[in-house]
Amino acid sequence: MKKSYDLPEVVDKDPDEIKSVIEQIKATSLPDDVKQFVIKCIELALWLPVFLQRKAISIHRLRTIIFGKGYNQKNEPTIAPDSTEPPASPESNNSIEEDSNKNSEHDNVITPDEVHTTTTASANSITTNESSVVLSSTETTTPNHTPENTSMKKGHGRNPHTAYKNATNIHLLLNLTVGDDCPLLCGGRLGPYKPGIVIRVKGHNFAQAYRYHLEKLRCNLCNAIIEPERPADMGDEKYDASFIAILALMKYYVAVPFYRQEQLQRMLGVPLSDATQWKLIEQLAGFCFIIFNLLKHLAANGYVMHNDDTMLRILEVIKQIKDGTIDDRTGMYTTGIIANHEGHKIALFLNGQQHSGENAGDILKLRDPEKEPIIQMCDALSANVPKGIQTILSNCLSHGFRKFDELRKYFPEQCIIITRLLSRVFKFDQDTHGMSSAERLIYHQTHSKPLMDELARYMASLLAERRVEPNSDLGAAIKYMQKHWEKLTRFLTVAGAPIDNNVVERALKIAIRNRKAAMFYRTTYSANIGGMITSLIYTCDLAGQNPHHYLTALQEHHAAVIAKPEDWLPWNYQETMAGAKVASPQVHAPSLDCPVAA
Repeated sequence: MKKSYDLPEVVDKDPDEIKSVIEQIKATSLPDDVKQFVIKCIELALWLPVFLQRKAISIHRLRTIIFGKGYNQKNEPTIAPDSTEPPASPESNNSIEEDSNKNSEHDNVITPDEVHTTTTASANSITTNESSVVLSSTETTTPNHTPENTSMKKGHGRNPHTAYKNATNIHLLLNLTVGDDCPLLCGGRLGPYKPGIVIRVKGHNFAQAYRYHLEKLRCNLCNAIIEPERPADMGDEKYDASFIAILALMKYYVAVPFYRQEQLQRMLGVPLSDATQWKLIEQLAGFCFIIFNLLKHLAANGYVMHNDDTMLRILEVIKQIKDGTIDDRTGMYTTGIIANHEGHKIALFLNGQQHSGENAGDILKLRDPEKEPIIQMCDALSANVPKGIQTILSNCLSHGFRKFDELRKYFPEQCIIITRLLSRVFKFDQDTHGMSSAERLIYHQTHSKPLMDELARYMASLLAERRVEPNSDLGAAIKYMQKHWEKLTRFLTVAGAPIDNNVVERALKIAIRNRKAAMFYRTTYSANIGGMITSLIYTCDLAGQNPHHYLTALQEHHAAVIAKPEDWLPWNYQETMAGAKVASPQVHAPSLDCPVAA
C-alpha cells in the first residue's frame, strides 16, 4: 500500500512533449472547465520547481503566493471580514496605537471563557469576567463621533524655517526706511511690515578643500622670508576639527566605509585616502577618551540600565580563532547599553568578545557600593545578566507581545485576546510619559495591573483546559510569559522600572547598519575606537545636541576638557562654552596608550 506521505514519481518531459500533452488534452471531448483545470495543474507543476530553484522562500510566503493573504493552512480566512485587526507589535517604539476606528456599529462581546466557542476571532470589544475590565470603552465609535487620532499626525507637512537650527542667517536690507516715499511712485509712504523668511538648501562637499596662494618675498641680505598675514579661519592644521567631526559622523553614524568615502572624494576632486581617514579618526579618539570613561562611570551610577547584544565581525579575532591562538570562545558582539543618570540618557557601545552581561558587569563594577541595586532591563537570555552583581532585573514585555503577534495567523482567537490586553497596557504606559516614577507606578497599578492579572488567568486557563497544546508554538509562548512573569511585570512593583527594552534595540540599529555597510572591523583596537565614538554621537542625539558641534568642541578645547571633563558632557558643554568663553587652542591629539574599551 502506498503511504500518503511518499513523493509521487517524477517524470521528465521536454518542452515539446509538454506542449504535445496540452494539445492532446485540448483535443479531447472533456468539458472545457475540466480541460482548463488539468492544464492549470500542469502549469503549476512546471512553475513550482523553477520558482523554488530561483528564490529562497519560506513555506509561509509560498502559501501566501499560492492562496493569497489572509488564508491559513486550510485555505480559510483567519480573520472574520467584519472583525478588527489587533494593533501592530510594539517592536520599534514604546507607543501602541490601536486600530479602533474601524469597529462596527454593534458591539460583539468576547470573554476569555467564551473565546473557544466564538466563531468570530477578532472582537470589537473585550469584557473580562473576573476583573470587569472593559476594553471597548475607548475603542468603539459612533457615526456622530470622530476620535482625535483620526487627524493627521504631526510631522507630515512642510518643515518651518525654525526647524533648520544650524542654518546660516543672511539679512537682506533695504536702502529705505519707514516714512520714505513709495518707490513705485504711487504717492504713498512706507510703513512697517513683518519681515519675510526664505529657506534655500544648497549642496556642498563635506570635504571642501581651500587652496591659499601665499605671496612671498626674501631679503637679499638676511634671507628672511616675508609672508602675508594669514586669516584667522585658515588654521594651522591641514584637516580642521570640524572636518574630522563630520568624517566620524559619516563613518560611525551614516555608515559610509572608509574605502567608499575614498572613492567618492576622488570623484569629487578632493583626494582622501582610507589611511588618512583612519589616522584622523584615531586622532579624534584621543580627544574623546576621557569623556567616554566619564560616561561609563555616570552610567554605572544611574538608576536604570538597558542592555542587549548584536553580532559583530573582527578580522583579527577571526584569524586568532582559525590559528588556535585564542580560547574556545568564538562569539563577537556589539553590546548596547542605555543608562539613565539624573534625567540624562547615556549610550554606550562596546565591541569585542564579551557578551552583554559581561560588559554590563564591567560597567556596574564602577557603581558606588552604597547605592541601591540598579534597575536592569533586558530580554530573558541569561547572557544579558551580569554575574556576581545584584540588579533589579526586568524583562522586556515587547518580546512577549511579538511572540503572540507572530502567531496571530495560526492561533487567531487566542492571540487576538492576548495582544489586545497587552496593547492596552502599552497604551497606559504611553499615558505615563511626563509623570514621576512614583506617579507612574501608581498609575500602572491602577490601570495596568487588572489587565495583566486577567492575562495571567486567561493564559493559565488555555493550558489547563487543553485549549492550547503545551508543545505548540503558542504553548511555548505562553510558558515563556509564565516563566518570566515576575520580571515581565516589574513595572507594576518597582518605581521607575521600564516596560520594554525598545530604546536599546533602536540604538543597536546604528551598529547593525555599520556592520552591514562595512562588514567588519580589522582589529580589536579599531573596534573599540568605533564603539567609543558611536557612544558619544548617540549620547548627543539622546540629549538633543548637535554631535558635529560637540565633537568639534572636544577637539578645539581639549585642554579644558582634561582639566574638568564633567563640564564637557553632551548635555552641558554649551553652557560651559558660553559661560567660560574658553579660547580655542591649537589642536594636538593625545596618544592612546591605554585600551579604549572597558
